[in-house]
Amino acid sequence: MTVPRRLFFALWPDDASRRALAAEAERLAPQCGGYPLPAENMHVTLAFLGNVDASRLEALVDLTRAWPALNGEWMLDRLGHFPKPRIVWAGSQASNPALLALDAELWQALTRHGFTAPQRDFTPHVSLVRQADRAAPESRLSAPIRWRFDHLALVESQLDDGGSRYRTLADNRSQE
Repeated sequence: MTVPRRLFFALWPDDASRRALAAEAERLAPQCGGYPLPAENMHVTLAFLGNVDASRLEALVDLTRAWPALNGEWMLDRLGHFPKPRIVWAGSQASNPALLALDAELWQALTRHGFTAPQRDFTPHVSLVRQADRAAPESRLSAPIRWRFDHLALVESQLDDGGSRYRTLADNRSQE
């Protein structure tokens, strides 16, 4: 057995969305009693795999690179709070059928590779503030953020003294 790697599948925001999300995080952190996530860490997790034996990595890279091209949009307009992990997040008032379908299709593919889908509904969100002692005082973002997504990424999370560092191992953008 090889050393396990902490893996997940994610969508990364485009630059404009990333800047808008980072500004929201900076604005909200003092109000919620936490610290803003670094802009480069902001993403939506589609499938968290946890610790995966490195011997399974090649199949996951192949799955990622073979994934059909994406061309979607997600409108973020809502704020939420997960009290247990103490996270303030951004999401959508309305469900996004494209994101829900992508999540379901991804888990179907992962099941064929021996992974088990979580037994809970998928709630797309982007973490903005960690160690948040309280929810945001408002339930909506200061202005809606239109996030265009165009690729799926297989990401490794590496924990160190500075927190989580994310490294994209593969994505489904054209390999040309």
